[in-house]
Amino acid sequence: MLITGIKSRPVYDLLRPLPGGKRHIVAGQGSGGRAMLRLLDELADLGQQATLLYSEESFSGQNFLAQLQQQPAVELRVYASNQALLEDLKGMLGQARMGTRLYLTGSESFLGTAMQVYTAFDMNRDEVLREHSGTLVRRVWCVHCDTYTENVTQRVYQCPGCDLTLVVRDHYSRRLAAFQAVKADAEVPGELPQAEELDT
Repeated sequence: MLITGIKSRPVYDLLRPLPGGKRHIVAGQGSGGRAMLRLLDELADLGQQATLLYSEESFSGQNFLAQLQQQPAVELRVYASNQALLEDLKGMLGQARMGTRLYLTGSESFLGTAMQVYTAFDMNRDEVLREHSGTLVRRVWCVHCDTYTENVTQRVYQCPGCDLTLVVRDHYSRRLAAFQAVKADAEVPGELPQAEELDT
């Protein structure tokens, strides 16, 4: 049985220098390092500098730390986990002034949680760009127990919070920054949809 519905996967940007920026904060993880390097070159051409926040936690296994460390005249902060990076980002945005521009790049899970951070600070859409890099594994929210699960690749999976077998819907909630998952056999107990890789 194929589950279909409204596909609401976010549409992402291509990182490029945003106009009017007085301070540029570039946050990324794993494979997002490639987009960070490209953006740094473009900012340098404009005589602009940036603060870099880079997490080495990566589902794809890609790491651009060595290349980022070679960038001249940038402040580079390195984190072992995405969560540590996002905590630091909260502190930076809490002290940000007018003219701050934010650039995010990495997996869909990373972008979703980072989006929750910047929306809490009421940043305007023209002050933030998000570029997806690497795999499209999903960040999923269980509607039954409110548990978030990162890096889901299967349409049907076991919720670590309530232990229910869930099916991942194609609906992406911007408020929750996650795809929604519901009990897989809610209509007919014991009848589960076919296990399949998510459309990534």
